[in-house]
Amino acid sequence: MKPTNIEYVNLRVEMARENIGVADIAQAIGKNRDTASRKLSSKSPILLAEAFAIRDKFFPNMDVAYLFKEALNGNGPAA
Repeated sequence: MKPTNIEYVNLRVEMARENIGVADIAQAIGKNRDTASRKLSSKSPILLAEAFAIRDKFFPNMDVAYLFKEALNGNGPAA
């Protein structure tokens, strides 16, 4: 598996478990792969509707807050 820049640690782990790629996420939110990649790496904001679309399509039994908990990297808000 190639390295990823996905900022959301729990989402990254769950995507790996289910073999879900950025292209799959892009399709679910109706964006191109580059836009989805920017959103997942926190370079662009993920809209609440997009977070729910990802959760509903791929992880229906998981909490959005769990999936999109931000990594503690010193630059963003602590969750």
